[in-house]
Order: sequence, then C-alpha cells, then structure tokens
Amino acid sequence: MNEILDTGGALRTEAYKKLKVFLVNPGKFCLIILGERGTGKHYAIESVYKDISLTHTKEDCTVTLEFLSASKVPSNEKEIDDLFKKNENGILVIEDVEQLTDEKQELLFAALSTTDGKFGFNDKFNIRIVFTSAKDVDALREDKNQLQGIFWDRISQLVVEFPSYKDEAYNIHNDFKSTWIKMKFDKILRYKHFSDLPKNIALNRFLEEYADKFDGGFRDLDKLTCMYFNYRILRYGAIRKITEEIEKKIVQDIKNDFIGKSQLHSHSGNDLSIFQIKPGYIMDDLIGQFKIQLKKWGKKEYGTISLAEKKLGLGQGTMKNWTEKKVTKTHRAIFNKPK
Repeated sequence: MNEILDTGGALRTEAYKKLKVFLVNPGKFCLIILGERGTGKHYAIESVYKDISLTHTKEDCTVTLEFLSASKVPSNEKEIDDLFKKNENGILVIEDVEQLTDEKQELLFAALSTTDGKFGFNDKFNIRIVFTSAKDVDALREDKNQLQGIFWDRISQLVVEFPSYKDEAYNIHNDFKSTWIKMKFDKILRYKHFSDLPKNIALNRFLEEYADKFDGGFRDLDKLTCMYFNYRILRYGAIRKITEEIEKKIVQDIKNDFIGKSQLHSHSGNDLSIFQIKPGYIMDDLIGQFKIQLKKWGKKEYGTISLAEKKLGLGQGTMKNWTEKKVTKTHRAIFNKPK
C-alpha cells in the first residue's frame, strides 16, 4: 500500500481509501475530488493511480493518466471526442472545475451521457472522468453560483474530500516525512550526508505550532523541506556531522523566511479577510464598518450573501441591513472632517 496511506491521519487515510475504490468504480460514474489548495489532490490521484494500474486492467481505465485545466477543455463536440479518444482506457482529470464556462459545462454534460458505460458524441469511449476543485462544496452545489445545477448533479455521483491541516493538524509530522522522502535529497550525491530526515525538538514544535496556518498545505511542505535542506548546506559547510545546535538554528532560519517572506499570504484569495482598526472611531463605528466588510468578504468567499449567512450561522436576511447608510452620525462626521 502507498506509504502516504499508511502514515496519514484518519481523515486523509479514509479519503485515500475512497479514492482508490472510486477511481475504478464499475458504474463509470464521474468523480469529483475536493479539498483546499495544497491538500494534495493532484499528488493523491497520481499515487492512487500508480497503485491501481498494477492490479487493474485497461477496462478499468488504468492505461494513462492526464491532468487538464478547465480553461483547456475544448469548446466543440469534435475536439471533445478527440480528447476522449486520446485518453481512451485511461483517466482524464479536469482540474478547477468551477472555471468551466457555461458553454463547456453544457458540452461536457452532453458528452457524459453514457452509452454502455462509455462517453462521447459521435463516437463512444471507455474513459474515466475526474474533476477537482478547491472551492467550498456548498458554493459548488448552489445552482448557477459556480456551476450549473444539472452539471453538478452529473459530475458529483461520487465525492472525495481531502482535509486541510485545519481539520487534521496532528498529521503534519507524517506529511513532512512523506514530503522529505518525495524530494529524494539522497540522490544528490554531493550532499547526500545532509539527506537524512530531520529529527529535532525545535522542528517538531515549529510544525505543531504552525500546522493550522499552512494554507498552502503540501506546497508549503515542499517549500519547508527545500529550505531545510538548503540551509543545511549553508550552515554546516564542510561539517558533515548533524548536530542539534545547528539544527535549531536552521529551524529558526526557515521560520523567519517562511512565515515572514516565503509563505503564500492568502486567505482563500480574499483580501477582505483582514480588518484594520483605525484610530479616532468609536465602538459603534468600528462594529458598523466590520459588518460591512464582513458582508463583502462573505459574498466573495462563498459566492452569495445567502450562502455566507448560512456558513456564518446567521439568520437569513441578517446582512441586508449591513450597508454604508447605516453608519452612525459620528462615523460620517469623522469622514467629513476638514483636513
């Protein structure tokens, strides 16, 4: 069994097990794989594909594996058929499904109407279609928000969701180990003596403390492992023996670089997630401005105000009164104050 399956946390292990079964489902149902950016969806598909390709036949669509961004999906029937033919007896993964235009959704909807378990227009092909998305599932399911309702129904017959470190922070150590092994630092012969997996208290504390802040998930771990290896080359120089003292310094180095400079500074791409308190405002003004910004954040994050209210645990229609017109007289006076 794939190592990442053996070392993963409960939620991720369950996601891998589901993916392994769903990729070869006998009904040829479509599969959508969900999970925030960096939760390892692409890597998971590749890993599971390697496993199933050893034990399943071409009828189970294990001949090839291709990843295609939604923007590259063809816009006419002939090119859709050509794409399916190219991937016959294989798996085609369409990434970031929410970026499909309405036209492409309608084309794929028609192409995914099965005939004896095969897909296509003028010809029918034995192919497995998989979709991925980093979007919130409720936003995807809401008709005409991200996707058309009938298209969502067709592609979501089987669903697998991979957890982020917010859901399963305790798994960070195993994932760091898996990422370090994946990098194959031992293949760099010149620095092979620095390729052993780091094992020190400072690193463990750093990973535990910042696990829920790794919004980039596996991409963040890729950066961390590369930083750690390169700082070993820098800090040890001609010294070949790993020491706890230098390892501590390296952890501080990567902490300074990663948290302060290298880490993606993002909150699901929503810049409205940071509220700045400006001096000179009374509490009522601040609360009013916070509500206005929260409303804007909610709409951008979830796609609609009604869905934002649901996600935030607010009653339906709560946000409709959160408008600029509701700010206090004091607030207006501050804005209109002569410079």
